[in-house]
Amino acid sequence: MSERLLELRLKGKKIVSPGWVLLAAALLAQAQPASSPALRSFDRVLLLEDKAETSAGVSVGDLNGDGLMDIVLGKGRHWPLFNRVLFNDGHGSFLANNLGTSPDRTYSAALADVDGDGHLDIVVSNDAPDRKLVYRNDGKGNFTESGTFGSPNWATRYVTLADLNGDGYPDIVAANRGDYPDLVDGKPGKGTQNPTPSFVCFNDGKGHFPACEALPTESATSIVAADLDGDGALDLFAPHRDGGQSIVLWNDGKGHFPTSTKVGAANAWIRMGAAGDLDGDGQPDLAIIDERLKASFILFNRGKRQFGEPFRLPGPDRPPYCLAIADLNRDKRPDIIVGYVELPGSVFFNTGRGRTFHEVPWNDGKGTVYGLAFADFNGDGWTDIVAARSDAPNGIWFSKKPTGKR
Repeated sequence: MSERLLELRLKGKKIVSPGWVLLAAALLAQAQPASSPALRSFDRVLLLEDKAETSAGVSVGDLNGDGLMDIVLGKGRHWPLFNRVLFNDGHGSFLANNLGTSPDRTYSAALADVDGDGHLDIVVSNDAPDRKLVYRNDGKGNFTESGTFGSPNWATRYVTLADLNGDGYPDIVAANRGDYPDLVDGKPGKGTQNPTPSFVCFNDGKGHFPACEALPTESATSIVAADLDGDGALDLFAPHRDGGQSIVLWNDGKGHFPTSTKVGAANAWIRMGAAGDLDGDGQPDLAIIDERLKASFILFNRGKRQFGEPFRLPGPDRPPYCLAIADLNRDKRPDIIVGYVELPGSVFFNTGRGRTFHEVPWNDGKGTVYGLAFADFNGDGWTDIVAARSDAPNGIWFSKKPTGKR
């Protein structure tokens, strides 16, 4: 595909929006051979916008049924903006449109088929005082506001969509941030003053979410859903955002979480976490970033609902702000991708059961990376990185074979 073909042409003035779906990338990774090269580079970029705004979340999925991966951008954290949906035309261009009829304060716009009609819908996690919204997809990429969930007063950051009660429909996990202290001399203060619960909002089977149950979190900006104990039910990992200890909430199989286990450091400042089997033992491990320690870590799953002490990823102190897990080099080992504040990001290629990594940089180091998603956008069989950034334009970083010696 030529460089000219990869130029972004935003057609018309309508612009569109939101979400967090890595399913396509995961399926692609499973289909690739294990004999692929060990490393990839990500130094070719396609910027998705002309200017920098306060973007916070990104999701990918086929929204209009044409077999191509589209992009949804969650925009307007703290200050209202229109979210965007970017439709892939298959020729290196995207048609951008506004989502909804008014701007709002969005951190994430996640994708899932909430009503069982076979089409990806959008769930928008707005911060207070905005309503939390659900948009239905007609199958052609046209979205209509179909309802709300939770309370407009929730300080919701990111939502996770997962079937927690086994009824076949995705439920909403809303991560709510508590009251938090300002930084003092660039360092976090004393931690959450008023603990704030996050919530699970259950799907009624029709794409509505009338009933929500509180989770015993204190302050969370992301919550990870994964079967962490191998019992077939999705558990929840809630990283502590503001100076406390993170918890794993154990699913009783019916979508309720009567028991929990504290994990990681007692005084953590974790904006985002992710789950994946990094050491190849068949049990999902947890990867986290810690703002206070300026580093990324792994909590290895030891089984029997126990996790090890934080294992630090290599590299100097850097302010991390976003993290995800995906297999970017088709070797069937999950890799860890980190975005920073005003620094180039890191792809930590997993080179040996989650204990050794080879770091490769990506992005230009501008702005703050808030959200990550993955898909093969140029049809070369390799997974690319798409990032939502604040104070820098959003973009796609294309995977390619590195030149020169490793």
